Amino acid sequence: MSSIRNALMLGVALVLGSAAGVHAADLYGGGSIKDAGYLPTPAPAPSMYFRLDGGFTRFDKPSMVEDGYYDFTETHLDDSYSFGGGVGMYFTRNIRGDITYTHLFDSDAGGHLRDCCAPMPGVRDFKFKSDVVLANLYYDFNAGGRFSPYIGAGLGYAWNKTTAGTITPDPCLCTGPGTMDPGKTGHVAAALMAGVTWKLTGRPTPVGSTKDGVVMADSGRGLYLDAGYRFLYLGKVSTGPDRDAFGVIVGRDPLVEDIHAHEFRVGLRYDFR
Repeated sequence: MSSIRNALMLGVALVLGSAAGVHAADLYGGGSIKDAGYLPTPAPAPSMYFRLDGGFTRFDKPSMVEDGYYDFTETHLDDSYSFGGGVGMYFTRNIRGDITYTHLFDSDAGGHLRDCCAPMPGVRDFKFKSDVVLANLYYDFNAGGRFSPYIGAGLGYAWNKTTAGTITPDPCLCTGPGTMDPGKTGHVAAALMAGVTWKLTGRPTPVGSTKDGVVMADSGRGLYLDAGYRFLYLGKVSTGPDRDAFGVIVGRDPLVEDIHAHEFRVGLRYDFR
């Protein structure tokens, strides 16, 4: 049994080695070391990287409730933009992780409270924004290649905020417009990512020599373009209390729940190796 196991392991190693060789040849046009003189790194050493990202954010329709009882209709959380950065490290050839900060800029939000039993039925309008810190882990396919698809997941914390808002009462009420105080809520955040990395620049380093000269390999150090999708779970946020035209509080803090964002991001990453 030991011999069979060893033979199988050797066979697997040979197959994987052959596949890697074919892949390298495909990437760099085939040929020998003498012809190419520039090869991908067999196993890049652990290293640091820095990143900057910007994105377009689209939110799912949230749910809103006031006083824990009155549900809103026609709720919305409009499109927005995001910007952020982070620092990361490679743990293995294919696995890396980073800590990122993202700011989601103001997004118009609101809903219609139609229940006539509520203190002030009408339309609420305000803005939503968030600051998110995540610890992320990624798996890179085709690591070391010019194009490298990846998948990832992240877990962290979001500081969700709402600005002061306005209340437009339903026509049946004989009252003036009202206001909403700003609010903020901290909540656990999570993310799922998928995308592709494109290597823009590289830095060859000597890895050996032959009778024909020095053999150069890609050190991995360089600038990368990252484009991908991120699903972001932000939890909920509580606004400030509702006030009537005279500034008197007429309702408890409306609560915005099930805040989900779909981000389409583009960024730059610089690896130090």
